[in-house]
Amino acid sequence: MNKWNHVIFENCSEKITMDDIKKVEAALGVTFPKDFTECMLENNDGSPVPCAFDYGEVEGKVFHTFYSLSDAVGHYYILDAYNATKNYLPEGVIPIGYDAGGGDICFDYTNGTLSDPVVVYADHEFLISESDLDESDLQEKTLNEWQRQAISPLAASFSEFLAKLYNYTMKNS
Repeated sequence: MNKWNHVIFENCSEKITMDDIKKVEAALGVTFPKDFTECMLENNDGSPVPCAFDYGEVEGKVFHTFYSLSDAVGHYYILDAYNATKNYLPEGVIPIGYDAGGGDICFDYTNGTLSDPVVVYADHEFLISESDLDESDLQEKTLNEWQRQAISPLAASFSEFLAKLYNYTMKNS
């Protein structure tokens, strides 16, 4: 059994190396938490089972897959995901995986790029970029404040997030 007790990973890509991870960290200007790095070295591009998580008043969201930390293996490279969402996410929020409905599981480095980030959910239905706002919107709130409205906390750490994953049918039987 792994250190995340009840979580296993399916559909993982080929193994990656620390060099792959260091390349991503350098491109993003962050340091990933040790528990995340250890998990991805073994389970890159993997889908966790169980996979359900809750945020706010929403129950049973289905986490689909972690982004690949290598541009050579895996389905969807983390830097491609970041580039596709960086104008819609608050500064310091980095997508690490996605749910079945198109939202992103992210690290939030608001407290600094070398700190252990919290895990948050970015609801794609509420993501907003500066081009979506007019001058009066930006007088009301900053772009960061508008973007933070789409962000919900999930866990204080990566390991805590994995520990919270559950089988939706078990919880609701």
